[in-house]
Amino acid sequence: MNSAIWRLRKLLASAPEYREGYGLRTVGSETILERTSWLDVDTWALLEAAQAALNGVEAHVDPSTMKQVLAVLYRYEGPFLDGEDADWILEERERLHSLFVQSAMTIVRHLGLCGHYHDAILLARHALRFDPYREELVRHLLTLLALDERRIDAIRYYDHWIAMIRQELGISPLPATRAVIDEIRNLHNADDAQHLRVGLMSRDERRRAVN
Repeated sequence: MNSAIWRLRKLLASAPEYREGYGLRTVGSETILERTSWLDVDTWALLEAAQAALNGVEAHVDPSTMKQVLAVLYRYEGPFLDGEDADWILEERERLHSLFVQSAMTIVRHLGLCGHYHDAILLARHALRFDPYREELVRHLLTLLALDERRIDAIRYYDHWIAMIRQELGISPLPATRAVIDEIRNLHNADDAQHLRVGLMSRDERRRAVN
């Protein structure tokens, strides 16, 4: 621990913005990394991106903010402090992963509803790397592929995914997931595609669309 803190102090001191006595401080038995505008930390960036994604999409996030959120989501490369098993680490790992997945799903839906299918598909695939059994996200990906006129890719992905969960978990897809792939297989016209697109909407969005 002492060695890690020494290396971190040395790294911080190499930054032009560093000020002695700020950034990393020791108070009693605790070592505190203070938040500063010039210090870019993955967990802090994810928390900010999640706040923008989960609270701002309904208010139509501006393109620059959306670009920043996407950049942070693509920085996610797996479990927080993977390999460590302290209680506080396990709790923080689950919290950060949940924020990542929920933010990714929200942005995927938003991009899809705006017709940015390519970007939405890329983000959905990225998120599924770290949570391949999240069926809601799988349904979003299948829907987006179909809306992007890639129905064959959607069916192939589903066949691969269903074989994986049956082999590794011994389970079958939920009825909602089976319903989506059935709808995609029977997709024949624009009206069918519009009905499929509704699956990307949140409950509030569906309610507003009806009203």
